[in-house]
Amino acid sequence: MRARRSLLRKPNPFFYGWWVTLGGAASNFLVIGIVAFGFGVFMQPMRDELGWSVAAISAGVSLRSAEQGLLAPLTGILVDRIGPRRMAVGGVITLVVGLVLFSQARTLNAFYVSSLVIALGQSTASFTPFSVAVVAWFRRMRGRAMGILNTGNGAGYLATPLLAYLIATLGWRETLLVAAATIAIVGLPLTTLLRDKPEDRGLHPDGDTSDLDASGAPRSISGASVNEALRSPAFYLLVLAATANASQGAWIVHQVPHLQNVGYSTRDAAFIVAVYGLIQVSLRVGIGWVGDLLGRKRMYAASFVLQGVGMLAFAQLAPDRPWLLVAYFAIYATGHAAWVIFQQTMVADYFGVRRFATLRGLSGALQTPLGVLTPWLAGWMFDQVGDYRLIFTVFGFAAMTGALFVTLIRRPLWTDEQAKSKTPATA
Repeated sequence: MRARRSLLRKPNPFFYGWWVTLGGAASNFLVIGIVAFGFGVFMQPMRDELGWSVAAISAGVSLRSAEQGLLAPLTGILVDRIGPRRMAVGGVITLVVGLVLFSQARTLNAFYVSSLVIALGQSTASFTPFSVAVVAWFRRMRGRAMGILNTGNGAGYLATPLLAYLIATLGWRETLLVAAATIAIVGLPLTTLLRDKPEDRGLHPDGDTSDLDASGAPRSISGASVNEALRSPAFYLLVLAATANASQGAWIVHQVPHLQNVGYSTRDAAFIVAVYGLIQVSLRVGIGWVGDLLGRKRMYAASFVLQGVGMLAFAQLAPDRPWLLVAYFAIYATGHAAWVIFQQTMVADYFGVRRFATLRGLSGALQTPLGVLTPWLAGWMFDQVGDYRLIFTVFGFAAMTGALFVTLIRRPLWTDEQAKSKTPATA
């Protein structure tokens, strides 16, 4: 009956997978822009009002990372079992509750509790469920689809100057309430665009009309089992590569405080973050497309080198060194855009999409220790020496090692294995 309805349905010139991708981009802009990239502008007013240290506030972010890492396997299993759409709806509601609790926090314990609720909502509200859906809807064009999805993350940097303006106008607590209301009003309708897989609408990945590709390999959703993936060295090499870039969390939280500390005003720091976001938006679609043509693995390995060099430039930024700002925008932004896109596609590229969320969750759990440590470590280092330059230099050299782990992967891509067998892979 489903096949018959598919034949009777008039062809749609616009593949529905792109609606899923665009809805995810908009959702990522809201959720990640407010909760992750915009958090740095809240640190100074919180310190002024509550008298907390940078390390104490950063510990809230570390708690988020710890919870997201510990719950990542369970979150992945639930997404695979009940579907991305249901998870996204529950995540948006949880995130709104967490932001309201954050706005009322007057003790560290209350702040930490709100951080845990926000972490639970953030991990299930947007990025994870939409990413799972996108890798199911696309195969050949997975890189460019993931690039479009991640333009929302890049645009999230534009939330920083807006949040800074609202804080200066309304106060930081009131700004959090405005953010919660915005996510509730806009974020929930965006989840209605989610469809878990193309088969739900009688379609095939990439909008193809056949269930077989040119080589005769099946297009249906398939993938390695969890046990098979965990027995593969490729899985652990991907984990080690991602762990080498664990400084991402610290960079997100402390980029505005670092810019302020080296001499930029709050407005200038927010402007730099906004420009960086615009660059990210412009880069991510193009880099995803290039990765589909030249090889996503090759682009992923290069991303670590570019981020490491760019982080070294970021560590030495100062108002009297504008050339370093140009280097940071050009080098780090390019590497960051490639890393964000291809770290998501690599798991699906090597192990298929049937257990994509579960494997991503397990990978996230293994990365958790350093992901928890780095934001707190950066804050602690600042409290000790009053400067971020040393810790960001260390982070830069560490990021470069990720390229080595990626180049050591010898496992063939999942689509290549399917093409050889000419039969549907089983999980």
